[in-house]
Amino acid sequence: MSESYDVVIIGGGVVGCAVAWYLSRFDLRVLLLEKELDICCGVSKANTGILHARSYHTPSTLKGELHLRSLPLLDEAEKELGISFLRCGALTVAFSKEEETYLRILKARGGSSGEIVTPLEIKNFEPYLSDKVYAAFYDPETRVISPFKLTVALAETAFQNGVEFIFDAEVTAFEEDGKRVSLHAGGKKYTACFAVNCAGLSSSRLAWLCGDKIEAIKAYRGQYFVLDKMFAGYVKRVIYPVPSSESKGILVTPTPEGNILAGPNFEEADTTETTLQGLEEVAQGARRLVPSLPLENSITHFSGLRPTLPDRDFHIFFSQRFPGVLHLCGIESPGLTSCFGIAAYVGDLLRSRGLRLVEKRNFEYRKPFPVFSELTDQEREKLIAQDPDWGKIICRCEEVTLAEVKHALLFSPGARTLDSLKRRVRTQAGRCQGSFCGMHLPKIMMEVLGIDYRSLVKSGKRSWLLAGETKEVNFSA
Repeated sequence: MSESYDVVIIGGGVVGCAVAWYLSRFDLRVLLLEKELDICCGVSKANTGILHARSYHTPSTLKGELHLRSLPLLDEAEKELGISFLRCGALTVAFSKEEETYLRILKARGGSSGEIVTPLEIKNFEPYLSDKVYAAFYDPETRVISPFKLTVALAETAFQNGVEFIFDAEVTAFEEDGKRVSLHAGGKKYTACFAVNCAGLSSSRLAWLCGDKIEAIKAYRGQYFVLDKMFAGYVKRVIYPVPSSESKGILVTPTPEGNILAGPNFEEADTTETTLQGLEEVAQGARRLVPSLPLENSITHFSGLRPTLPDRDFHIFFSQRFPGVLHLCGIESPGLTSCFGIAAYVGDLLRSRGLRLVEKRNFEYRKPFPVFSELTDQEREKLIAQDPDWGKIICRCEEVTLAEVKHALLFSPGARTLDSLKRRVRTQAGRCQGSFCGMHLPKIMMEVLGIDYRSLVKSGKRSWLLAGETKEVNFSA
């Protein structure tokens, strides 16, 4: 016996969740299958979080087309999702007259909104920028967002508008079922008119399962430093170098939360370990732009993976064997920027194959939960009077309250791991990296979720917090 849906989405990264969000506005039965225990556990969890402006689109490619299609949708997405993008703008800096030529290409791509500025003008923007900068292109349209916050907002909006989520469900096989397609995942069978493969690094493997020919996805790692919030404002805009043929280069950018990111480098690797050599490369690249950047005050470092195909373009195509399966392969940067355009494009393709998209009358915009650290004293007092959990600080660095942690655990699709909480409410994301809140969160999770300490995991299915019993522990103490 199988569950039956109009559309099954495979993969809970930012693209899969954007497709779920887009389809949730129509009268459809939609399911999202994710092989991990939460959304945003793969490619989407570790990137720069930049919404690249028009000047950075890649002409004559599908990725460029969908990048441009996304940009007009950003303002409406902010309203629907109840989030805000940091409108910080960007500087692309040239260190020679030869590099300045590329700035003129960016200006032509970006239209009239950007301008080329002199070293003196640049210093007014960014006083710590290198004195060796020859010229820069300033683009005011660049924005920054937390990739976690965006993915969670997309998933929550989809969920509250009827999309179902099933975790720990890796798709292992496809079958024909009359005019429908059946997927085997997590020991169950799901049947749908259409399946949309948004599996990131696993997308080519799923295409091969369908018998479709596509080059193997290759992973390229990028490593990052995260600076302490005490240096908020040290860099106010995204600062790019002139890009290479491989990537946009090692850049420096503020985050909406007040940290500064430096990175990423570009290296062939399929693990998310950070290395001394890689971080040294990032440090050199970042200090070429901002020589005094205080990397010695980094609070952590991390790395992410780019799922790339040889031609570095997006490949979105229907399966030859299963006409209802749509593959999205090679969705690397600017996948975050393009997610809204990709979702609308997927809707168009499914409609062209017969999916009826009838808009719901009762589509609901997401109502964001209050963020204690962003509230005024009066607003805080009002919430504490309503619920004492608002007065209990669990994470000192990020001022996260017990009320926010409980909401993150209970509001579906809710957090089930310690890292899920970090992605939703920034526990363990501050200066101490969980030294304080990490002591309290396991007990809260057990009480709120009703689980045993043996079930506590940090990030994935086998990342248990407790490896085994060494003596009797009284968790109720």
